[in-house]
Amino acid sequence: MELSSALPLLVLLAVGLSAALTPLVRRFAFSFDVVDRPSGGRKIHKTLTALWGGLATGASLVICFLFLFQFVDGKELRDVQLWGFIIAILLLMAGGMIDDYFDIKPWQQFLFPLFASVIIVASGSGIVQVTNPFGPGALSLVWAQPVFSWMGLSIPFAFPTDLVTVAWLLTVTYALKFLDGLDGLAAGMTVIGAALIAALASTDAYFQPLIALMALMVAGVYLGFLPWNRQGSVFLGEAGSTIAGFSLGVLAIISGAKVATAATALAVPLVDIALVVIRRVLRGTSPFKGDDTHLHFQLLKAGLSSQNAVRLIWGIALVFGLLAFTLQTRGKLFLLAGLAVLTLVISYLAVTRKKSSSMSSRA
Repeated sequence: MELSSALPLLVLLAVGLSAALTPLVRRFAFSFDVVDRPSGGRKIHKTLTALWGGLATGASLVICFLFLFQFVDGKELRDVQLWGFIIAILLLMAGGMIDDYFDIKPWQQFLFPLFASVIIVASGSGIVQVTNPFGPGALSLVWAQPVFSWMGLSIPFAFPTDLVTVAWLLTVTYALKFLDGLDGLAAGMTVIGAALIAALASTDAYFQPLIALMALMVAGVYLGFLPWNRQGSVFLGEAGSTIAGFSLGVLAIISGAKVATAATALAVPLVDIALVVIRRVLRGTSPFKGDDTHLHFQLLKAGLSSQNAVRLIWGIALVFGLLAFTLQTRGKLFLLAGLAVLTLVISYLAVTRKKSSSMSSRA
């Protein structure tokens, strides 16, 4: 079967498989009592909600990706890269299920995305160059290629390419993970981000139909999950949220290291995580310690409903992502800076409105 003929069928498979597996996983999670209990604070849901949603999204992605090997020709993608992606997803699924069940420590959670990122690098995917924002051409990230020996094995290492790739994947993974605080927010952001990457890979300038199909599969899987990701039904959980960001990060790399465009498409969670981490460090708290300083919580403080806050963030992400198509690298950097300012303004207005409401209620 030709890729053009298989594309709509495989995208429909991604949507349908995720939509069918999610209610089964929900019942599975409730049977093992793997649920998120409302406790106030950042947990604004009102009823018991199943975790392990990532089991449905992860399994759907793995099954869909297995159909892609017949189209791999070594030009857009190699078999080893696809296997690396699949193995990394399985690792994140395992880590997420363990965390949702045992509630392991943050540093233990971190090991699974770290090892998954290393697997991607070991499979031959990496950010080898970036567009020069100050002039023509690209800047190489391969400065040295030492080979290390360990237990009789020769381990090649590209510096700083491999470190930059791991750092990129961890950043995007945690950006989506931290954004997963409202029903549908992270899943919808994944759909938008993957769709934008698919659109970019489909343009005449790049034309990577296989990469576009992979991105549409990711979008389809999270689109199929989205209707179930509502109050009292099922959450993405650790696995679902980490696989979401991780998948977008990998797609940006294998689509030719279009990191600047992908970063703009994912500008909202990336800017949010940067500002949140800076605030936590300035307060002297751990960057991994959860709080209510994220953008979506700030919007709730400003008086928006949960649904309206989600729609607003989706809209901002879509607008900024579409603008990225019309800009060069330097313009995308200014776009990111503009979003950072917008996020700070929203946070300031939210805090101001909360203080005004508190004073009015006391009066």
